[in-house]
Amino acid sequence: MHPRNPEIELAAPDCKSNVIPLERLRAACKLDEAWVSVDRNVYDLTGFMDQHPGGWEFIYLAAGKDVTQVFKSYHGQAQHQVLHKYQIGILSGQDVPSFPPEDEFSLTLKKRVDDYFRSSKIDRKYSPSGYVRYLLTTVAICCFYWLQWSTFSNTRLMFYVLSIVQGVALAQYSVCAFHDGSHGAAGHNPSMWRLLAMGHDLFNGSSSTLWAYQHVMSHHIFTNVEGYDSDIDTSDMEFYRIKQSQKYSAIYKYQPIYSPFLYFFLGISIRIGDLCNYYRGRRGPLKVNAFTVSQNMIFWGGKFFFHMTRIVLPLFWGNTPLKVIAAFLLTDFTFSIIVTMIFQATHLVNSVAFPQVNPKTGNIDMDWARLQVETAQDYSHDKPLMTFFSGSLNYQVVHHLFPSVAQEHLPAVAKIVRQTAQEFGVKYEIKDSLWAAIGGHIGLLKMFGTPPTGSH
Repeated sequence: MHPRNPEIELAAPDCKSNVIPLERLRAACKLDEAWVSVDRNVYDLTGFMDQHPGGWEFIYLAAGKDVTQVFKSYHGQAQHQVLHKYQIGILSGQDVPSFPPEDEFSLTLKKRVDDYFRSSKIDRKYSPSGYVRYLLTTVAICCFYWLQWSTFSNTRLMFYVLSIVQGVALAQYSVCAFHDGSHGAAGHNPSMWRLLAMGHDLFNGSSSTLWAYQHVMSHHIFTNVEGYDSDIDTSDMEFYRIKQSQKYSAIYKYQPIYSPFLYFFLGISIRIGDLCNYYRGRRGPLKVNAFTVSQNMIFWGGKFFFHMTRIVLPLFWGNTPLKVIAAFLLTDFTFSIIVTMIFQATHLVNSVAFPQVNPKTGNIDMDWARLQVETAQDYSHDKPLMTFFSGSLNYQVVHHLFPSVAQEHLPAVAKIVRQTAQEFGVKYEIKDSLWAAIGGHIGLLKMFGTPPTGSH
């Protein structure tokens, strides 16, 4: 954490005597009452929502929660001083685990990266090539769709080739335009971010709002921390075992073989999960605030548009149900396996850390920046084709440390991270290729598919 500034602490003395219970904070999760907690201080940001440079929606997502590390991931000390004007009290109770103060590794790394952008006179969010890619990917999706259902695909082979190519284009949109938009890493215009994120609802039929809870508010902060990272949240009837706490079943012995085939159903699984999470009001460990009118329009409008364009319209144009279903599944399977390979090869691997919450303190003993480096692995550095294909997510460690940096700049920042990690003895895992990285995921499946000692 940033060390507290004594001058700031004394700026609003009346707030220090106002103790706010945790349950009161959690109840302040509405448009007309949006409170957040940062470093145990509670802030009423209701009146600031429309002034927030990042847009009102990020504050609404955070409302009712302790967002200490989320805030620090995207803001500096100057924004902390702005935040202080809205303080209304001190939090009583603990919403999520806290991290220790920033260590020398974290402070040195931040300074070096800041110095790099300052000395190079580079805007960390600005990426002209990224904007071009967003546009071309969107155009490609529309063109492939038109070609697929027009007389151009007059042979069965061409039709199914276009189905696969469409899946590739959709995957590229997800790892590039949608992912950048969800992190505000595409310029400084929140309307642009929302537009890019909305494409996920329209093209892939998956909720960008629920993804923000899962990915931005949970996974990026408590990476690989059980109970707080939505990405490793599992049910009692999970198809694979990825952590020690899961109950073992004999079927898991074969999970390195069957799991990759089930990854083809990722898209379908997410869409079903969207409906479950929407109605139960949770995304993994996180409470989902009631959807606003605009969020509901995007959520349900996206579902409607997706099914209309992928199923209803092709049937209306006279295609057989078998042909429409085959095209839907082939496109969806292609999309799913590409996205799964890119993401599973970064965190759910046998070479990274799975930090534990200290049972005595309820906190995490590892500095946040160090945790981000040691819970992820990179791959294919200095391989431009793979960097393009993965949307620069092969620089996963760097992206986690600096989530609002445009993907175009991640390779340059990676060199700073690597050098600093070596100096401070922080393990920074980098595989030579995507296949080596995927091998780490298969290795994790083998490890947790092995019967625990003493099991029968």
